[in-house]
Amino acid sequence: MREGIPMFIRPHTLSLITTHRCTAACDHCCFGCTPDIPMSRSIPVERMRGLIDEAATMPSMKVVVFTGGECFLFGRDLVELVRHATERGLATRCVTNGYWARTRKAARKRLGELREAGLGELNLSTGSFHARYVPAERIVHAAAVAAELGLGTLVNAEVYAESDFDIDAITEHEELAGHIRSGRLRVQRNVWMTNDWGEQEISHDDRASRFREENKTGCDTVLNVLTVTPDQDLVACCGLTQELIPELHLGSVADRPLTEVVERTPDDFLKIWIHVEGPERVLEFVKRHVPDYELPTDSVHPCQTCLHLHRDETARRVLREHYRSEEDRVTDLYLAGIASQAVRNRTLPAFSTAEN
Repeated sequence: MREGIPMFIRPHTLSLITTHRCTAACDHCCFGCTPDIPMSRSIPVERMRGLIDEAATMPSMKVVVFTGGECFLFGRDLVELVRHATERGLATRCVTNGYWARTRKAARKRLGELREAGLGELNLSTGSFHARYVPAERIVHAAAVAAELGLGTLVNAEVYAESDFDIDAITEHEELAGHIRSGRLRVQRNVWMTNDWGEQEISHDDRASRFREENKTGCDTVLNVLTVTPDQDLVACCGLTQELIPELHLGSVADRPLTEVVERTPDDFLKIWIHVEGPERVLEFVKRHVPDYELPTDSVHPCQTCLHLHRDETARRVLREHYRSEEDRVTDLYLAGIASQAVRNRTLPAFSTAEN
C-alpha cells in the first residue's frame, strides 16, 4: 500500500447474524441453518445490545440488521433490541422467512410491536426451498401487514432453473399489487447459489454467469457492512460465503469492542479491489498473467466468485506477485468513491487505518 495515503473503513451497516437456528432447513442455505441448531449458538442478547452501542459511536454507521438463521426466534428480545437501536439513532431492518405470519392477526401483532419499537424495514425470504417449510401465504400475510404499517418491505425469492415457485402469486396478489405499484413493497428475485453442503442439484441459465460483461460489478458490501457471526467474529462483509473465507474475518468481538477491532484492522488491498471492481475482474487480472487459467464461468453469484478467488492457489500466487501493477489505479478509484460519498453525506470518513 502506498505510504502517506490514508485508507478508510466507512461501514454504514452492522449486520447481526443473531443465530444459526432456523425454523427451516433450506437446501443450500448459505449458513447451513436448521431447527436442529441450539439457540445457544447465538450472539448473547446483552452482547448484541453492547454491539449496537459501539456501532452508534461510529459516525458512518446508519443501520443495524437483525438476520440469521431466524431472528424472530428471539421473540420479545428482538423487539427490545430494535428499540435499543432506534434509541441510539440507528435505522433497523429484520430479515426473516415469515414463519410467524400464520394469520393476518398474528402478523399484525408481531409487526405492530416491532413498528412501535422503531423497525423501519422488513425483508422476507421465500422461494421453492423456503416454501417447503413456510407456506407462501405467510409471506403474503407478512408483506401485506408490513406495507400497511409503513415498513419498507422487500420480498426476496430464490432463482434457479428447476424452481417451481409461483412468483406471480405474490406480484399479482390482489392485496399486494397495490403496495407494489405504490413502491411500499418490492419483490425481487435473487440467484440461489449452491454450496458445499447442499444436496439437491440445481442449475442456472447461462445468462446468470457473473463473467458476462453486464453482470460484472463491484461489491457494495465488503468494507461497507460489518457482520457479527453467532460465534462473535467480526467480518468485513455480509456475503453468503463470508463464514468460509478466513481472510474476511477481522477478529473476535466477544471480549473486545467493535470499534477497537475495526481500528486495528490493517489495510487490505484485495478487499479494496473487490469493493471497487468485484471478484470477477480480479480473476480476469489473474488470467492475463496465466493465459491458460480457467475462469469459474459457472459462477452465478459474486459471493461464489469471491469464495473461488480466496480458495484458489494460482489466483493467490498471481495476486501476491503482481498486485502492485494495479495498486495505484484501484486505490485512486477507491479514494475517489469515498470522497464522492463524503460530499453527498456532508460527512468525513469515520476510520483511518493508515497508522495501524
